[in-house]
Amino acid sequence: MVRLGVAVVFSIMVATSIGAEQLPSILSAEGQEFMMGLGRMAADDGPVVAPELPMEAPIEAPSSGGKEVKSTRRAFLYSVLVPGLGEWYAGAKTRGLVFFGIEAVTIGVWSSWKAKGNDAEDEFRAVADEEWSPENYLTWRNSTISRNSSITHALPCSSQVLDVYIPASREGRIDFGDCDDTEIQQYYELIGKYNQFAAGWTDIVRVETGNPAQPTEVDSVENFLSEQRLTYEIQRDDSNKYLKRASTLTGLILINHVISAIDAARVARARSEGVDEAALARRTRMAVVMRPWERRQVPMLMVYKPFD
Repeated sequence: MVRLGVAVVFSIMVATSIGAEQLPSILSAEGQEFMMGLGRMAADDGPVVAPELPMEAPIEAPSSGGKEVKSTRRAFLYSVLVPGLGEWYAGAKTRGLVFFGIEAVTIGVWSSWKAKGNDAEDEFRAVADEEWSPENYLTWRNSTISRNSSITHALPCSSQVLDVYIPASREGRIDFGDCDDTEIQQYYELIGKYNQFAAGWTDIVRVETGNPAQPTEVDSVENFLSEQRLTYEIQRDDSNKYLKRASTLTGLILINHVISAIDAARVARARSEGVDEAALARRTRMAVVMRPWERRQVPMLMVYKPFD
């Protein structure tokens, strides 16, 4: 049956006087060769063997060419969590150590400044609890002399000061009742910052004579002075200075995380392209330099692209 089919095909070719090389172009070169093979088989008396068709080479997965493939997403996330970890994962260990070192130093300085600010805050609050009397202030506030003074601020937590703070202070305790933290912070700020609260300081004296004065005698800060108030304000300024520095470093720490994450993703992509660490260093360079900030030299990270 097979020989019959082959003979029919071959007969058609011969009858029409068309050779395989004259077949329409719809047949590929392999197809034409196949048809010619069929013709040869029809002329043979031996067993029919199907002609071998050329096989296409198997498709191979694209090779990385020996390049180390690193996930940019993973590198990015690693450095978001810990600056430098993404660079280390991508193989740029020197860059990773730089970012991690900046993180460690910055957190160490932040911790130091935060502790100093909190310690100074505890100190000036202790001074206020010991040397500023809300009873003296309220006595002055209810006197006739206060009517001629400029009153711009109410005493924060005033109801709690009367009902809770004053009774507790007589027992040697500090208690603001249910007054919230924001109002307590305002309490300690206002009593030193504004002159209207000067009568509450227990060491207030007359400027001319240096003699102690009663709260109801205080008419203006030009005539009365409190050394404790001056000390209090210095301590409060020191506390604010350290806490503001710590707050600024918090922002720098977050920036370090962002820069490191972006850099780690770039490094991972470059390493996947076969770029080594030396070439990466030529693309983008980093340096830690000392720069003035708030009247002192502090280390700062500079990232720049060389044009040479």
